[in-house]
Amino acid sequence: MTERGQATGGVPRALSSFVGRKELLGELRRKLGVSPLITLTGVGGGGKTRLALELAGQVQRAYDDGVRVVELAPARGGDPELLAQVVLSAVGVPDQATTTPLDTLVDYLRSRRVLLVLDNCEHLVEPVAELVRAVLGAAPGVRVLATSRARLRVPGEVLVMVPPLEVPAEDAPVSSACESVALLVDRAEAGVPGWRVTPENWPDVVRVLRRTAGIPLAIEQVVVRMRSMPVSLLADRLDDVMRVLTANDTTRVAHHQTMAAMIDWSHAQCTPAERLLWARLSVFEGGFSLPAAEAVCSGGELDRDEVADALAGLLDKSIALPSADRSRHHLLEPLRQHGAARLRDSGERADVRARHQEFFRQGATRLAGGFAGHNEAALLAAVDLDMANHRVVLADLIGDPASAHAGLQMSVDLARTRWYTYAGRLPEERLWLGRALAATPASADPLRVSAMALDAWIALCLGVDRAQVARRVEELTGLAEEVGVPLPPVTFVRGAYAVLALGEIEGVELLRQAHEGFGAMGPHFAVDHHLAHILHTVSLVLLGSREQAEPAAEEFFAECERLGALWGLSWAHWCRSVVQTRWGSPARALDVLREGLRVQRAIRDKWGPLWTIEALGWAHAEAGDAAAAARMLGLAHGLHRVTGVRVDGLVPFARFSDRAAARARSALGDAAFERAYANPAESVEQALAAVLDAPEPAGPRDSRPAGLTQAEWNVARLVGGGLSNPEVADRLVISPATVHTHLTRIYRKLDIANRHQLITLLANLAE
Repeated sequence: MTERGQATGGVPRALSSFVGRKELLGELRRKLGVSPLITLTGVGGGGKTRLALELAGQVQRAYDDGVRVVELAPARGGDPELLAQVVLSAVGVPDQATTTPLDTLVDYLRSRRVLLVLDNCEHLVEPVAELVRAVLGAAPGVRVLATSRARLRVPGEVLVMVPPLEVPAEDAPVSSACESVALLVDRAEAGVPGWRVTPENWPDVVRVLRRTAGIPLAIEQVVVRMRSMPVSLLADRLDDVMRVLTANDTTRVAHHQTMAAMIDWSHAQCTPAERLLWARLSVFEGGFSLPAAEAVCSGGELDRDEVADALAGLLDKSIALPSADRSRHHLLEPLRQHGAARLRDSGERADVRARHQEFFRQGATRLAGGFAGHNEAALLAAVDLDMANHRVVLADLIGDPASAHAGLQMSVDLARTRWYTYAGRLPEERLWLGRALAATPASADPLRVSAMALDAWIALCLGVDRAQVARRVEELTGLAEEVGVPLPPVTFVRGAYAVLALGEIEGVELLRQAHEGFGAMGPHFAVDHHLAHILHTVSLVLLGSREQAEPAAEEFFAECERLGALWGLSWAHWCRSVVQTRWGSPARALDVLREGLRVQRAIRDKWGPLWTIEALGWAHAEAGDAAAAARMLGLAHGLHRVTGVRVDGLVPFARFSDRAAARARSALGDAAFERAYANPAESVEQALAAVLDAPEPAGPRDSRPAGLTQAEWNVARLVGGGLSNPEVADRLVISPATVHTHLTRIYRKLDIANRHQLITLLANLAE
């Protein structure tokens, strides 16, 4: 059992121990050394996934660029473009606007040593095979480990059958050396307190294991029953199950029949409410929360207030598996498939899928309109957790002419949450908007015009061909006139185009109007109002005068602090830093930018660091540190390259970057500049580490105490010098509240209680 969403080196953290398979693991380690593709195949429930993850964990140190695990069940629709998007997201590749998702993946992996684990391939064998052929044909350092009940038929594929665990002979002596015994004992010790193998219960243990045929999932399922009955009764019940299975067949029962019989038996042990819930839960992709299960799975014979109890029963029987905090749950794939078959047979599949669609369609609307500031990170995390469900609902809605308009609305709502920006998946946003627009008739409908404006905005962010965006903006202007009422999204994209594509200060007024217009639309459009505020302020600090920019930056900073909007706050730091770089103290700008980077790292922002590191290059150049300027500009260039963003398409940014590069090159000379600039970053995480985690030289009288971050040390030194919190805030260009937060952490880390003790400690360190 593993926990989804929590990983170290790309391998999900196991929630239970791995038992057995030592010889097979050794064979697989050897094969990985010489074979580009190994496909683990075998009966459902046979432990293919668990074996693949154990193997990946054992060998990950052998791969310079790590292991990446991709769960493919949520992409089972067979859409090759969406499949590549899912793989890109799991691998952590920033998506690019200028290439297809598959080309982006291939380019990213081309020079890397990576083990790519593709789990549950049997639902989309052909598109997975195409993806694997493309990757292995271009990336000699990549190895692919797949789990599938069907071979991929890719050249070089080595098919490895994962057999059931060895079971003891009927007359075997008491021993836990047998792998199936070891697994049963391990799980029973964890789930059935006080139980152990004895000479007395050994014959019944052997009977149980022989009835499971050594299939790991079947063993896990029977251990659940040991909580409520002695192993002797359990063995008798399993004998009954197998007698029914073989009543009309004297031949040996196949393993897949045994697994099916065991799942049927587990199903029979469930209450009617649990059986109904099991079937209905099969519509979820990538997991579900209890509120989602209550909304989608209740109805008819299952009341809403019965869902929690039924889910508890499924968890008790290990049919549904929880996350560590039990906020989310999922079904193992063989059990999900069993539930899906029952749902089809029940005749209510269409109704349950309709409720699933409605829940996530309404959820997207709620998420888009739920921004209050302080909940910003939580909203983005909520979109992220259920993106697999959102994708399948979007595909279904857009694919049906009767619901295409609802699909357009959902694509707009998800775009408005800004998750695609936050997660570095802007091309996927354009994919869904483009499909939804293509599926709905052309008209001057406000929703359709808003979708087109969003698409144009994303094209601008990605630096897509300026002429193409110009044509779209001109088209939008005409459509807005046809609609006959103010459309803030169109005003916003017109202003954004003028500022970003043309570098014209006149666009700032349009952005101000858009900000005002979104505000007038009410609280449901608070996130759009906030985004317009961000871009309006960014535009002023890039193109405006100091008299315009400085008060705008301070007003925006105060607004973000009032709202508690962390993403916005990181951009407020950015705006304040640019003011300092242009007209104040570049050294202060550097501190502010690093503080913004720390916020962006904390909320896992994949977009903001591109521009913050770029601005670090500007500030270093103005501060006279040419080498540091070149390094930061090189890091930013690496991020822009892997994300497909063309900075030369964003005129104000390009102006500042060109100026900083010219100053650094002039100071260093061409050769030294190129050496410093050759500072590639292949991921946002790598770039953040290069900036925030690099050791900083410090003199003997300026060494910070162990445990303090650079930001905390900056605050501590100023407090030690006698400055008040407001004075420290002014010096570092941060808020007094941030100073207070830093001091609270400093006191805790240094085991002191107050300001006086901090000043005394620092004075002693200086002696």
